[in-house]
Amino acid sequence: MSFRFFSKTAILLSITSLWIGWILVRGSTTSSESTEVPGKRTTHVTARRPVVSGTLPVDWEQPVEIAAYHSRPQFPLSMQSGEEYLLIINNLQLDPGKSETIRLALMAEATRTTPAGCYFQNSAPLPQMLSHAHQTSGDPAHQHRETLTLKSDIQESLNSPASERSFFLFVTDGDLADKKQYTRVTGKLIQHSPRVAIYLDEQQQTTELATGLTDEIIHLLEEQVLDQLAQQCGPLTDVDQDGRFTILLSPWLGKLQGGKTSINGFVRPSDFRENVAAPFSNHCDMLYLNSALKPGQELFDLLSHEVTHAVVSSIRTTQERTRGRILADEEDWLNEGIAHIMEPGYTNRDYRISEFYRKPESYPLIVPDYYRARLWRNHGCRGAVNLFLNWCNDLDPGRRFAYHFTHHPLTGVEKIEDLTGIPFPELFRQWSVSLARQSLQHQFPVESFTTNETDIHCGRFLLAGPALHTWNLTAENQCSLKIASSASAFVHLKSDSTLNQQALIKASGFPGMQLTLIRLPQNRPRLDFNAEWQPATGQTPATDKFVEIRLHIQHPEQVPVEKIGVEYCGGYLSRSDRQPRHFETASLPNELSDPPLPQIEIAQRGIFSEQRGNVTEFQLRLPRAQLKRSARGDSLMLKAVLRTQTDQQLVLQRELKLTVQPGQRLAGAETSPRQSETTRN
Repeated sequence: MSFRFFSKTAILLSITSLWIGWILVRGSTTSSESTEVPGKRTTHVTARRPVVSGTLPVDWEQPVEIAAYHSRPQFPLSMQSGEEYLLIINNLQLDPGKSETIRLALMAEATRTTPAGCYFQNSAPLPQMLSHAHQTSGDPAHQHRETLTLKSDIQESLNSPASERSFFLFVTDGDLADKKQYTRVTGKLIQHSPRVAIYLDEQQQTTELATGLTDEIIHLLEEQVLDQLAQQCGPLTDVDQDGRFTILLSPWLGKLQGGKTSINGFVRPSDFRENVAAPFSNHCDMLYLNSALKPGQELFDLLSHEVTHAVVSSIRTTQERTRGRILADEEDWLNEGIAHIMEPGYTNRDYRISEFYRKPESYPLIVPDYYRARLWRNHGCRGAVNLFLNWCNDLDPGRRFAYHFTHHPLTGVEKIEDLTGIPFPELFRQWSVSLARQSLQHQFPVESFTTNETDIHCGRFLLAGPALHTWNLTAENQCSLKIASSASAFVHLKSDSTLNQQALIKASGFPGMQLTLIRLPQNRPRLDFNAEWQPATGQTPATDKFVEIRLHIQHPEQVPVEKIGVEYCGGYLSRSDRQPRHFETASLPNELSDPPLPQIEIAQRGIFSEQRGNVTEFQLRLPRAQLKRSARGDSLMLKAVLRTQTDQQLVLQRELKLTVQPGQRLAGAETSPRQSETTRN
């Protein structure tokens, strides 16, 4: 399915242009004929050709929409005086398994001064409020008699929970609808509180659990998670009417999909449905947790995330009872997104956001079923929806987005459109623009460095906004990108002084393509970050066990490099496997150690003055054995943090592909910078 929507502004402009054109040509006739009827007045019938005006003037200080009539528009851009642009390309198609390719070409005869097959217009700004047309007059979950109440209303249950319970668990890599793919787990009650009952898989003993784990689970749920989520989203439905939320601790979560997948916890929506037969439902308000968990912030974030899933399922099943009709389960992308924004910390999302920013065009936002789309636990997709719903939440000045979200009976794109009151294509465009601004304020700050303040730290990771693809129109006359459905690509259009004219760009795109231009600020300081693999240096035979990377950072003299970050990347690489490392430049040596050390090393080789500022060079050394262990990763992301005179921090990033496999060597000195560097910045 493709979307070819125009915004309200575009429609209004088109109608106005037609009306004006009709008035202008009112007196002109392209063809006419006179018909006389006996006894009646002579009537002249005149046919007029409609006139549609060209592109109206636009404000290039604001984002400019390229409204296309078809998938092959052409549009002129002024490249005089070193003008540069950011082109945002959105794929509005909704099939998560399908990607599209766009090809951009610089036309040889750039004589056209007006767009063809499209027109320019400024998009209307989004209102800072949400539509609450489907806001409920009260919380139906509160009105239902089978709910877990707030702590202030709770009384100790007179009845203890059952000492033993059986649960069905999906553990294979087979069909979810096949009963044979489920195993029966017997849980033994090991601890309980007024609102929580914890069961342990009988194949384990309590002595195998981390010290203080069950105490911490009960403390976090009773003192924080249950009450906070009840207030922000709604309370849990007591499906089995035992007065408690059930937790099952099991080692099975460390070996799901036939041993291929390990997860920390999950909620199954079908468990909250009484009309679903076993083993597809346990008919219980419950949460599954990995018995290998430990107390700490990660546990707090995990419980907040998973109990949000339980609340969503509770409210939807309660609405089924009160409305008398079946509601579809929340689509996966929305279910995960709302759970992420309810997390108090970043341990469950920092690496996912970092992965999405690395390659935003590869990760679809809209995925109704992650498992069937083969995107289950894809970290880039999860990072995308975390950022999107958090942005939607920011549109609501009352910060009640979570409550209206969980109580809205629809799901998918319809739900988001109804909640925001904005058609999804325009909402997606505006979100993409907000993402682009995060990158621009780091990589293209104005000379006075008056960019908006941004926190570059997200948990253990440094953020620089979505990566940009650079297309130098002087060096290359075409550019090609593959973009996943409901994903965005960001292309930096630049040229050197030899192209001091108007450029004509031809796009060969696809149905559902959406284009937006942002003109970059001029008279900005020169910032550039390059990296390339090279053979290890040193005089010992051990150097063949290491590889090195040369970093070259160009920056203004008054904006020094403060920190270097290193991170392994990949769509399915875990948080721990990414091994994010940060090196303060003030404490770096001038040379790498000799003999080499068995871990990552970095040295600052020097700061050199050039006509347009300073250049700081670094040398990074990595053990080949470590790279081989990280072979599941796609690339190595390098980040440089610079501090301005106004104490703001800017982040530049550069990605290098990992090519190390058993029996292979990394690219050496014979590889040119153009071959070894990615075009991302």
